[in-house]
Amino acid sequence: MNLKYLMTLILLGIVPNFAFAADDQSCYSVQIQYITQEKALSVLPSLSYPAGCKLMNLGNDYIVRCGCFETYKKSQASLKELKKVYSEAYITKTYKAKFDEKALKLIDSNVSVDLNTSAESLVDSNKTDVSVPLLSNTIDSNATDSNNSKIDTKLVNFVTLQDAVKTSIESNFRVKQAKERIKQADQMVREAQGDFLPQVTLSADAMRRKNNGFDVQDYSQGEYGAVLSYNLFSSGKHLAQYNKNKIVKKEQEEKYKGTVQEEINKLIDAYCSVVYGKLAVEVNKRNYDKLIEVYEIVKKKRELGAATNGDESSISASVSNAKTAMTNTESAYNNAKDYYEFLIDKKMDQLTPYEQGFDIKVDNFEKIFDEIKTNNTDLNIIRAHIDEKRKDLLINKASDLPSLDLTLSDTRRYRKDFGSKPLDGGNSDLLGQITLTYNLYTGGKTQAKTARIMSETTDNIYDLEYTTKQTKWDSQKLYNSVITNTKTLTTLSSEISESQKMTDAYWERFRLASQDLVILLQAQRQVNTAELEKLKSEKTRIIDYFNLLTKQGKLLEYFGY
Repeated sequence: MNLKYLMTLILLGIVPNFAFAADDQSCYSVQIQYITQEKALSVLPSLSYPAGCKLMNLGNDYIVRCGCFETYKKSQASLKELKKVYSEAYITKTYKAKFDEKALKLIDSNVSVDLNTSAESLVDSNKTDVSVPLLSNTIDSNATDSNNSKIDTKLVNFVTLQDAVKTSIESNFRVKQAKERIKQADQMVREAQGDFLPQVTLSADAMRRKNNGFDVQDYSQGEYGAVLSYNLFSSGKHLAQYNKNKIVKKEQEEKYKGTVQEEINKLIDAYCSVVYGKLAVEVNKRNYDKLIEVYEIVKKKRELGAATNGDESSISASVSNAKTAMTNTESAYNNAKDYYEFLIDKKMDQLTPYEQGFDIKVDNFEKIFDEIKTNNTDLNIIRAHIDEKRKDLLINKASDLPSLDLTLSDTRRYRKDFGSKPLDGGNSDLLGQITLTYNLYTGGKTQAKTARIMSETTDNIYDLEYTTKQTKWDSQKLYNSVITNTKTLTTLSSEISESQKMTDAYWERFRLASQDLVILLQAQRQVNTAELEKLKSEKTRIIDYFNLLTKQGKLLEYFGY
């Protein structure tokens, strides 16, 4: 028993050092540029960036990251300087292997990677020409780190949520489809503009005719001309159609925003499911390993007669339960990885999620709801529908009102007669015509259509009122979730800390045979449950926060769209 206790202490001393060694391969860096695969051919040949920065692969895309700092605080000074030139720069994690040996030595001596110069000199300091073929491998297979150790060429690429979103949206077909619909609506606006301009038609024809018998004809004839038509007055129909098409375009723009927001929220959910799913697997694995250790002790005690069959059965049931929980968690984690890869269209080791901490701040709900009423995408789409119906009323009304059209035509004809009485020569026809059109009676069709459109407008108004109430309720739930989970995280952290102390104390007493097994298992279960609940609360808080930003119409702004 004493030997096993000693081995456990030794292992407990080794594990933290091993974990730290794994994390020691990464550092903090400032990302200043993100280049998609589609833009690489045009951007990379003329790309320039400051000394101390590196161009790296990120899946099929490219990024420029500057500096490799041991702590987040050290990277902030460089971020502040780089922000003067690269407004979208931000701090992220990367592997030290991404930087050369010189950069690593500079970090060890706490020297900034040539980022203390002025903002202007940063731009001109290191102009580099890069060709795409040289970027096929992120890390050279023979590369070594500063300790001359072989670098693992299978290191994953950590990716921030923001970069993951950009990658996903760039290749998302639903987003591309929504963009095309905006283009279609824009062409509808241009089409309606054509009604305000004159229409010009050119025509030409030639013929040869020869008849024999009682009606003898033998001649050739040619004709060409131009016709200009112009609507002088349409009782506002054309203007109403033009304004309606502009509203349709605005509606498609709102739908585009809604599509992007929906796809971003899918990615956020998948990203967080991977991050917190992995942590949940680790929590359940620790719990399982701990129970296995207890099981071995109980089994040994049982052999020595110091434990009962009930004790062995109890710990066996707990181990089986922990194994089932671990299996289910691993399955959920694998499903999350698959869905994440589906959304980003890349393998997860190319773009591996890691971010957990997000700056979450919310105003009071009254202020949030005021923003929702103005900026919410769903509400704006319904408002666009209402405006479209109002324009339809004007168009329908104008169809029964007078319309005035002008027509000008100039036609030239030439004829050559081959008969006994030739009639050769040319003819010129010039025509000017004004046409007034007025529908006196349509059998009640216009009135029926007007009634239908008015009913559809009322329908949309009711829909707006209901959706506003529903959105307020949904937003209130999201707001309460963010606030509640923020408070819950504090209490759960305290619960985990105290429960762990209690479990450690029970564990020592159990080793000394002075603690009941059931009490120890209850304490271990309480720690495991609290840890999992905290991960669930953290994930829910983040996802609901971004959903609340969606309701406010602020999600696209958050991610730079």
